[in-house]
Amino acid sequence: MLLISRRADSKTPLRLLWTAEGTSSLVNQFMQLLLPWYVLSTTGSLLWTGFIAFCSLLPNIFSSLFGGQIIDKLGRSKTMLACELIQFILLGLIPILIWRGIDYPWLIGLLIFLSSFFDAPGQLARTALAPTFSRYAEVPLSRTTGVVEALDGFMAVFGPLLGGVLIAAAGLFASWLAVAAMCLMIVLLSVRIYSRRNKRTQPNPTTFRHARDLLRKDDILRQSILFTMPFFILGQSWELLLVPGYIYHYGYGTVYLGLLGASFGLGAFLGAVRFARAARKFKFFTLLTANYAAYLLSVLVLYFNLPKPLVLAATVLCGMPFGAFSAMISTLILLRAPENVRGKILGLFGTASYTVESVCVLLIALLMHAAGLHVTLAFIALVFAGLVIWSITRRKDKDFWAATSGKTPLPPEEKIKKKQQALLEYKAGTRVRRTAHLPQTK
Repeated sequence: MLLISRRADSKTPLRLLWTAEGTSSLVNQFMQLLLPWYVLSTTGSLLWTGFIAFCSLLPNIFSSLFGGQIIDKLGRSKTMLACELIQFILLGLIPILIWRGIDYPWLIGLLIFLSSFFDAPGQLARTALAPTFSRYAEVPLSRTTGVVEALDGFMAVFGPLLGGVLIAAAGLFASWLAVAAMCLMIVLLSVRIYSRRNKRTQPNPTTFRHARDLLRKDDILRQSILFTMPFFILGQSWELLLVPGYIYHYGYGTVYLGLLGASFGLGAFLGAVRFARAARKFKFFTLLTANYAAYLLSVLVLYFNLPKPLVLAATVLCGMPFGAFSAMISTLILLRAPENVRGKILGLFGTASYTVESVCVLLIALLMHAAGLHVTLAFIALVFAGLVIWSITRRKDKDFWAATSGKTPLPPEEKIKKKQQALLEYKAGTRVRRTAHLPQTK
């Protein structure tokens, strides 16, 4: 657990967390453009590109599962610091390999594979810190998660643009040096967050059995997670395979590749900002259907190779429901999961999502290699057209978000005050009842 020092500004830890989250998102968005383009330009193979993308996702399946246990043992801030430091060391080796001329694809894949083992626990630790920092800063949790998703959306605009321009202007080696520098910045921010915490005893250690029991009992939490899983059929495949393959197939440059990623990020930013401002106005199933339809649109614009302005405008529209829904599902999980089992629930959710995403990345890479870009896009479009119809027919009478947004858990201090107040009121009521039969005196 983590207790904020009273001497510090109550909002400083939350701001540091937002800054670390934003910088981490920038690295991820930068890497999602740099990594596939680096492999594709050095090997010319979509199969190698898909294999490296698979290497970047596969470890998250296991690290997400055990990330909750690591957080329980080490603490959230310590887990975040350790994971970011190890990632900085591993990713910092890549420009050294390029400089020495030994940047073999299998070796780059190995470093990415090892680095990804520590990505999910670090992300889980930052997510688990959000409720505590929000409480001490007196900021609603829905606003905190909305700001986080807005930062992700903004960095999804800035990251691909920066990556496209930097790759075109300075080359791949300079781009990998920029990744190492940004990772160092995240480490320094993590040190500051770690230095502002005081240790206290961990309350009620839990196991994954408690998390499974909660999911079994809480229908809203379980079904919300299950409805989210089809998003990861496309997930990273759009950024790591479909868009680079589309750019490579038609001979477009890295600037347009960056603009496509930035367009989706702009839409996600706008959607997350809207959610942060008016969270209670959203409906779970309406937003779910809108996301499936947006994924379908993002594939169709690539399939028909529409003019660039239309593709960019459509991609912005596709990102808007994604940004809002990402903030909604994060808030929903944090609100419905008790603090002592929250890390386990996040770990199970991360494991399930990375499993679907990793398998689909590999399958889509194989399909693109065997059948080509257009057949792959047509197949994915059919899948999401079916999901749009399915989400409409599966709509529930009780909206999951409306049932959850009013269920804000009280902080421990407020729970104690509430119990003490209830005890005082009970004692006062007992005294009134005991003296009610006595004669009144002037």
